[in-house]
Amino acid sequence: MSIRVLIADDHAVVRRGLRLFLELQQGIEVVGEAADGAEAAARAAAGSADVVLMDLEMPEVDGIEGTRLVREARPGARVLLLSSFVDERVLAAVRSGADGYLTKDTPPDELAAAIRAVAAGDPVFSAEPLRRLARELAGPGGRPEGTVTLVFTDIEGSTRVLEELGEEAARLLFREHDRLVRAAVVEAGGSEVEQEGDAFMLAFSGARRAVGCALAIQRALAGHRLSVRIGMHTGEVTSDGDRYFGRTVFVASRISTLARGGETLASEVTRLLAGDLPDVRFADRGEHELRGLAGLHRVWEVTRAERGAAFAEEETWTTRSAS
Repeated sequence: MSIRVLIADDHAVVRRGLRLFLELQQGIEVVGEAADGAEAAARAAAGSADVVLMDLEMPEVDGIEGTRLVREARPGARVLLLSSFVDERVLAAVRSGADGYLTKDTPPDELAAAIRAVAAGDPVFSAEPLRRLARELAGPGGRPEGTVTLVFTDIEGSTRVLEELGEEAARLLFREHDRLVRAAVVEAGGSEVEQEGDAFMLAFSGARRAVGCALAIQRALAGHRLSVRIGMHTGEVTSDGDRYFGRTVFVASRISTLARGGETLASEVTRLLAGDLPDVRFADRGEHELRGLAGLHRVWEVTRAERGAAFAEEETWTTRSAS
């Protein structure tokens, strides 16, 4: 008897590609398609799908909420999530009832094998989602405690981009930005603390990891339509549920407001803790007032060393207050 598969993805081209591949696999039959999680649940309830192949990132109702809805609508169906990146939502995916989590670079034969495995009741996870899940289960959110380097990222002029491109084109652009940021965080071994709009708060157990991640994000977005400003600071943090609280959070956030698009700024503490890093240059940008915080704070711009010569003849920034 064939395994009946429902494909849920908001891109018609992706659905078509998956359908063409799966229909060539022995013992697998594609019985429907859906454009988001709500439609997937409705089709699962009305049909006879054994496995729902669910994209994580979809508009309106994403893969996590879609998984929960599918399990409610058709308890016997299995859900295999697909994602371009891996972040803290792996644990949320498992809690919603997902039977597996694969990255979209999974080889086709492994995808077919995973569908057969989850249909048989065996959970299947790619290596990175499995590592992420282990970190999530190891502590509160898998996030570092005590002395932490916090990184704040923010898209410069995001409202203007939305007005110029329109909602649909801007949404796709912002999703690509989110994917690039999260991929860099995973690669650097950091944690996504929260996302608010187009801004991220990221946490790292060491300043070097944070600096490397920030530069990786800027490198990934070089030449991109979006320009990101980044600020970071190192200090003690206090956990407040699944969030961080304390002076370190405010300092890092205020430093990020000093940056212009494409710039990465770090506090004096972060610079000292990062030490001498290969191919990294810290340029002194002077002392600044940070809104709501006493005293002056020295700020350093972080760049790749190969760009250092371009900054060597620059005058030190005029001290400016955070807006």
